[in-house]
Amino acid sequence: MRETVRPYAWWVVLGVAVGMMWTIARISVPTLTGEAIDRGIERYDSGALVGWTVAILAVGSVQAVCTGLRRYVAFRLALRTETDLRMRLVAHLQRLHFAFHDTAQTGQLMARANTDIQQIHMVVILIPLTIASILTMVGVASILIARSPLLALFALGTLPFLNIAATRFTRRMYPVGLALQEELGDLAGVVEESVTGVRVVKGFGAERLQVDRLAVEAESVYDRSIDQARLRAGFLPLIDLLPTLGLVGILWYGGHQVLEGNLTIGTVIAANFYVLMLIWPLRMLGMLLGQISRASASAGRIHEILATEPEIVDTPGAAPLAPGPGEVRFEGVRFAYGSGRPVLDGLDLVIRAGEAVALVGATASGKTTVARLVPRFYDVDSGRVLIDGADVRETRLADVRGAVGIVFEDTFLFSDTVRSNIAFADPEAPMEAVRRALDLREPTSSSRTSPRATRPSSASTATRSPAASVNGSRSRGRSSPIRAC
Repeated sequence: MRETVRPYAWWVVLGVAVGMMWTIARISVPTLTGEAIDRGIERYDSGALVGWTVAILAVGSVQAVCTGLRRYVAFRLALRTETDLRMRLVAHLQRLHFAFHDTAQTGQLMARANTDIQQIHMVVILIPLTIASILTMVGVASILIARSPLLALFALGTLPFLNIAATRFTRRMYPVGLALQEELGDLAGVVEESVTGVRVVKGFGAERLQVDRLAVEAESVYDRSIDQARLRAGFLPLIDLLPTLGLVGILWYGGHQVLEGNLTIGTVIAANFYVLMLIWPLRMLGMLLGQISRASASAGRIHEILATEPEIVDTPGAAPLAPGPGEVRFEGVRFAYGSGRPVLDGLDLVIRAGEAVALVGATASGKTTVARLVPRFYDVDSGRVLIDGADVRETRLADVRGAVGIVFEDTFLFSDTVRSNIAFADPEAPMEAVRRALDLREPTSSSRTSPRATRPSSASTATRSPAASVNGSRSRGRSSPIRAC
């Protein structure tokens, strides 16, 4: 999280500076009020009373301006951090290898990109506000000690007990926050599977089964949330109780001092104001302690993804892929998914430029795996895969991916126009190229002249047979009908 906030350090500095101005203005009001009482009301001096009243209004105006600036800086910093962290996470997920996505649950990844980042967003919002609150507490304590050490002792004597309770609260909140974020990820996974697999669910009449699965996960989220609520319910009341005890101490000790002539009424009233002023900073501190435990768990889950290095990357000294006709060759290829049994063992295959080859075999015999090894979605365990004589592991990954067009078994349609889906790899492709792709796919299709070709399509998937082709022209880009053609 530090790396995400560091580029905006000056916004943090600005927030702290504004917070300091806000603190100075805020803690000045009780002192000015006490002076107005002692020098204006007690002495029946209307002129002095008006002067102190104007001073209080001026300081209050400064406090109001600083409040607006402080909150603007806090929200701007939090929103910028949230946006950058989300972009960084999604970009990293795009770079990770296929083997990672084979084992990662989509719902968990979505939860990290949404709910986990939102937890960090809340902490970043609270940081400038909490710093100002801490400065307020320090200022209040300093003023009370300077005026009367014993009065400060009665007013602030309960704070050490609050510190003990806060430490215990934070220690107990972290595991509960981590469990809650994990449960939210599991819940998102069930929702994602239910939505993307709705055809399968309906086809097998398994709606009730999915509803039951969702109910189990929803109850788990509820239970963890209730655990958090119990911890908060046991800690947050102390934030209201302890300052109240401080007020009782001030009235008892300060009242006796006023009666004995050692303190003025204005001083005691100002001390009461200062103790009341501690309530909001203490609440803010309690909110931060409760949120930071959950945000720490979320940050750990996000770091788990960001710390995963892509396994399929350019090797040192990778060479560009030279132009060629597009011959594909497998030489003694052996490959297994993870630590499982080999899917391919000793595969030798040559597909010359211009040839169309169909691989026929039983389910899980490795047909799709052959297609996935050509653009180097996975690296072979032994042997070589070559394009025009160049080993794909010794060639720039971008060149290899740009030279291969592949149609997956599950073809995904983005929530965009049909034309944009066809030209996904090259958004600037001319309409002639789009029509050519349609003609090659279905020569008699009326889509090329139909208005529907430019209307938005809903995101969906369709199952089809796996196929791959090597583009002799080696145009770079993402997989799409235009590139495959």
